[in-house]
Amino acid sequence: MDKALYVLAELDDQTQKTLSGYYEKLVQNGFPGTQTKEIPYHLTMGSYPCDMERKLTGWLDEKIADMSGVTLLFDHIGLFGLNVLFLAPNVTHELLTLKEAITFDGTIDEFPWAAHATMLIDTPENILRALPVVADMLPLEARIDSIGLYEFFPKRGIKKYSLK
Repeated sequence: MDKALYVLAELDDQTQKTLSGYYEKLVQNGFPGTQTKEIPYHLTMGSYPCDMERKLTGWLDEKIADMSGVTLLFDHIGLFGLNVLFLAPNVTHELLTLKEAITFDGTIDEFPWAAHATMLIDTPENILRALPVVADMLPLEARIDSIGLYEFFPKRGIKKYSLK
């Protein structure tokens, strides 16, 4: 995977703790997965070429100054193929408004946007066996309280923007 910049809608501290506890439950059930664990739980809002860092940072500086956080209800699970298992929130008007407000021209996203928080990347067999464990994690209320700009891989945190 080539390096890229990612705009992440980060979930609040309490949700981070809750989801970390859920992940520990997956590990205890034999599902450590291969997902990146040092990134906060989030919804990916867009990806961009690395040469756009300065332009993207300046643009986010202006856009996010007066933005408010968004409350979410994660109430269903989803799959990307049989290798990625995630929690998905109801997509509300507020979430779509946030997504639209922080989407910058020049995205390199390969697929249409799907609001999700990845819980497990693993083999199809393990994903299918983990479904009941993840299903027990719902419903979960969460809040997007910040936007992070990162470069991957290796991970480099560029800037974090707090929302009202």
